Amino acid sequence: MKVVLLAAGLGTRLESMTSCVPKPMIMISGKPILEHIILDLKNAGFSEFCIVIGYLGNMIKTYFGDGSSLNIHISYVEQKIFSGTASATKLSEKFVSDDPFLLYLADTVIPENLKDILSKMIKSESKISILSSRIDSSKIGNVGSIEIKNNFVVKITEKSFSSKSNFSWAGIAFFKGKKIFRIIENLTPSKRGEFEITEAMNLTLNNKIENFVCDKYVDAGTISGILELNKIILEQNELVNPNQLHQNIKIKNPVYIGKNCKIGDNVELGPFVSIGNNVNIENDVKLKSVLVLDNSNIGSNKIITNSVIDSNNNILS
Repeated sequence: MKVVLLAAGLGTRLESMTSCVPKPMIMISGKPILEHIILDLKNAGFSEFCIVIGYLGNMIKTYFGDGSSLNIHISYVEQKIFSGTASATKLSEKFVSDDPFLLYLADTVIPENLKDILSKMIKSESKISILSSRIDSSKIGNVGSIEIKNNFVVKITEKSFSSKSNFSWAGIAFFKGKKIFRIIENLTPSKRGEFEITEAMNLTLNNKIENFVCDKYVDAGTISGILELNKIILEQNELVNPNQLHQNIKIKNPVYIGKNCKIGDNVELGPFVSIGNNVNIENDVKLKSVLVLDNSNIGSNKIITNSVIDSNNNILS
């Protein structure tokens, strides 16, 4: 089965974190977000991946290569002009050929039951299936909202507070056939000046788009989403054994500590702390619900909660 992963964006909502790394390559618990996604999809039966790269895309290619280290196959296409998700999707047409494919926005993570949900979408008789989730109505203007009737999509609205729905597109769609590419060819820009994949799907509604629902999804394109994902991933992974550290460090799991880290005296870590590689933490520091990226430095006498510390030592919350 084939997957098209859209990973080209600038990650402007995550500045300054993304000044030197593309957002899908932000490391959590020793792996980039994109690797966590790929492993979830591999577990769901997908083995052929096309990653649409753009901003700092060589970092993605260098890390994953052809995918053989993960026992999958990865190819790449580059989006040189950031003109929207529909334009990025169109670049994958040669890879897709005549096969069905899953479209996946690489800043979206489904934390529960992804394998079962994708199995149902693949078995659906509909030419297009999408995944959505209920969200708070106050957030509907920041997402692609889905109006639904009898499990089929009535309307898709991209980032508009005028939507009557409290269902948000979770960034996943399954396509059978190549019609979506023909629609993208004739698409006009949205009010934001971009070619939106949500609008392309809107124009296929006469073919009936079946809607599937997940309990939740995480938008890893925001600081709050990154911190939520940090908690979810830490809960699923191995915990630090406090005996591996010297006795002046207090650990409250779940905690992950990367390679070549220096940690001072009277340091308290956790819960929900993920520390990257080559990190220096000085004395008398307390961290709780914190993601610390590679090569950062935390000075002494700091109490930091619900934040990301980037490689330039900026504290983002």
